[in-house]
Amino acid sequence: MSESVQARLDRLESLYSEHDHTMQMLNDMVAQQSQEISRLQAQLEQIKIQLQSLKTDSAGEVDSPSHDEYEIPPHY
Repeated sequence: MSESVQARLDRLESLYSEHDHTMQMLNDMVAQQSQEISRLQAQLEQIKIQLQSLKTDSAGEVDSPSHDEYEIPPHY
């Protein structure tokens, strides 16, 4: 092979290696973000359940102030 062809081939191999490395890094990042999203979704579901439980508990209490007592008066 001539030197120019070999130089071009070396350059292509180098570019391929760089692209392969970049794709692997991006793939790892996407996988990590997917796990984080799943974790956050599970956490959000737990918070929704806790909030619903608190609403149910507070609605069942007889001595608790009504929801209207916590609202800001219209003149504010």
